[in-house]
This record gives sequence, C-alpha cells and structure tokens, in this order.
Amino acid sequence: MEGVIRVPLAPVRSEPSDRAEMVTQALFGERVDMEPVEGQSNWAKVHLHLDGYQGFIDPKLVDTSEEAVEAFESDCLQLTVPLTAFEWAGRTLNLPAGSRIPLAAFPNHAQDSPSDVLAAAMQFLGAPYLWGGKSILGMDCSGLTQLAGALCGLDIPRDASQQWAASRDHRSGWDALQHGDLVFFHKEGQDAVTHVGLALDSGAGEWTVLHASGEVRLDALTPSGIVRNETLTHHWTGAAGWDVSAG
Repeated sequence: MEGVIRVPLAPVRSEPSDRAEMVTQALFGERVDMEPVEGQSNWAKVHLHLDGYQGFIDPKLVDTSEEAVEAFESDCLQLTVPLTAFEWAGRTLNLPAGSRIPLAAFPNHAQDSPSDVLAAAMQFLGAPYLWGGKSILGMDCSGLTQLAGALCGLDIPRDASQQWAASRDHRSGWDALQHGDLVFFHKEGQDAVTHVGLALDSGAGEWTVLHASGEVRLDALTPSGIVRNETLTHHWTGAAGWDVSAG
C-alpha cells in the first residue's frame, strides 16, 4: 500500500515497538510503501521511496488516501529552511527542511535555496544530537549529510557506512582533501565507518569538520581524525566527493 507521511516527523523503528531503536525519520510529504505486521494492527513495515530505507512505523502517521497519493505524485517543492509553518488540512504544521509540499497547493511559496552543501548544513549548527534524527530538532551525523545533500538536489544513502560504500571518489590521502568533501571516520581498533561529516578549509593548512556529535558543531580536523579539547575523538578513514550513488 502506498502512502504519504502526514506529520512533520515520523519515527521509523527497527522493530514494531515504541521502545525499539529509531533508525531514521520520514519527513512530511515523503512517499512510502507499507505492509501490515501480522497480529499488530498498530504497526506497519515501511519502505521509504527517498533512500530505500526500511523499518517499522505507526500507520496512523501515513495518509494512504487516493487524494494524498495523487497530490504528492505531482510536482512538489522541497522546503530548504530549518522550520517552516504551513497550514495543511485545517491545522498549522511546523515542517522541517526536506519536507515536500505540492506545488499546486502552494504555487506562490517563495524560498531561497542553499548556495552549496556546506551552506545547507551550516543552517543546523547547534541542533542537538539524536540517533536516527533528520531535523533541526535533532539529527545524527549521517542525517546531517544526507539532508544537506538533499537540499541541494543530491541523493545519498542514509547511514555513514552506506555513504562511504556508495562514494565513487574515495580519497584516503590527506593531501587530496577538498573543501566541502564528505569525511569519514572509524572507532579505535575497528575498520568499519561509523561517523561522517563535512570538511571546511579554514585557510593556512588548517581544517575543521562540521558534524553531529553531541550537537551539530565544528571541531578541528587533522590527518589523524577529529580533535576536540586536544583529544582525538574520531579516527580518520578517508574523504570523498559528492559523486555518490543513492542506489
């Protein structure tokens, strides 16, 4: 069954339970496919059209009416600022960046688009860290990079490890690092990518990273990894340009 997310943020969980881990969030206007969970009428298995992510969702958060599906199949405008108040279905919703609204319903809505991915991501400085989050109200590291890319028309996978695996332009060497690159990190003693951010050239050979760790923040970026308060917090894996496959 196809549907459309009808609330500003819909949690997608790893299991059909409110206590289960939130693995991501679906944003207003996002199209999904759902199928019922046997024996649990208040849960559905969901597949997100945007990035193929799967999990479990409360079906009450999804509008499966023919009118809604048709409205969001047509041309839609993607909101680019952190929060926008909209009147929808007789109520006011504060919609996060990345939400989609039908152009036919709001033909005169004007907004400024970010000049680049870094500008898009910088809007979220100070947002609290939230595992699985994708909005100014709370986001994780890969939620930040995925959303910033989406606001500039770039589709990349959801998780940091997926983003690294999908990158076609790996740059493991520090000397090849470029301003605006995706930068990836791993934990000490492990090889798997567990963290991602965006590289900023601060000039004179100094670099910083914009990333979600405790909050969306800027920290020193070195050939060894991320340094905060003279402590190495994330170990360098490599960098990649934005030539990334979402599939």
